[in-house]
Amino acid sequence: MKKLLYALIAIFIFGIVAIGHTQKADVKNRILIQSVDSNISSVLLYQSAQIMADRLKDFSSEKFDITPIPEKDQIQVTFSDNRDLQLIESLLVQKGALAFYETYNRSDIKELLTVDDQLYSLIDTSNTGHSAAIGCTSVTGVEKVNDYLSSTGINPYCKFVWSRSAENSDVCLYALRLSNEGGALLTGTDVESIAFDQEKASTSYNIKIRFAASSAEVWSLATKRSLNQAIAIVLDETVIYTPVVRSAIDDGICSITGNFTETQVRYFAAIGNNGELPVNFEIVK
Repeated sequence: MKKLLYALIAIFIFGIVAIGHTQKADVKNRILIQSVDSNISSVLLYQSAQIMADRLKDFSSEKFDITPIPEKDQIQVTFSDNRDLQLIESLLVQKGALAFYETYNRSDIKELLTVDDQLYSLIDTSNTGHSAAIGCTSVTGVEKVNDYLSSTGINPYCKFVWSRSAENSDVCLYALRLSNEGGALLTGTDVESIAFDQEKASTSYNIKIRFAASSAEVWSLATKRSLNQAIAIVLDETVIYTPVVRSAIDDGICSITGNFTETQVRYFAAIGNNGELPVNFEIVK
């Protein structure tokens, strides 16, 4: 009875989240999403459904329906046409915890590790792109590096985070500088908006992150400290971008240039502009 009451309250507060044309669900164009956290409230389920709907609207103009199922802690998404749903599934269940960190480079690592340099026997430092990455290894080599790092003494103002893994490619290790409070420089709650635009006479896109006025000074001081060094942008404990600071920035804007596709920038903006999911979800196969 109590669960039914919560469901009715949630429906009253948030409304049933439904966008697009209603049609009979088809396995090929339907996604069923299950809460990993057990016995979540209907309020949180409807909040999550709204965030997912907002992400989808920002990412694509395609029609869809999204329906919370409180009695099963599930959310169902149905599309008006058949499509490749792999990227959409990731967009829907991505937690969305965004964070920004100053970074240490390889020359700083000797001061951060209190034992020998065994780390460099476990990673390849010859092709890291730029000095922000400590080194890279195969996906299968990550566990050995993590075991080593967990066994050694590390400066309390440093944390090691890996880049996103891609098919048939190595992942790279980054040393992130923690604030005096032991956390990130800025987080997603400090972000006012994320926009993107296309470079002139090019197929590449750029990203522009605008921080809230209350966080602009923190960003300004960080860019002054980090001239010609990288700022790591981390999504769900994975480094996704490492733009290098070329000048101090006083207007609270982070501009990222690179060979980004429209899909990549739309995905990032859809996540960053709509907040973090309040609970964890997974796709029901």
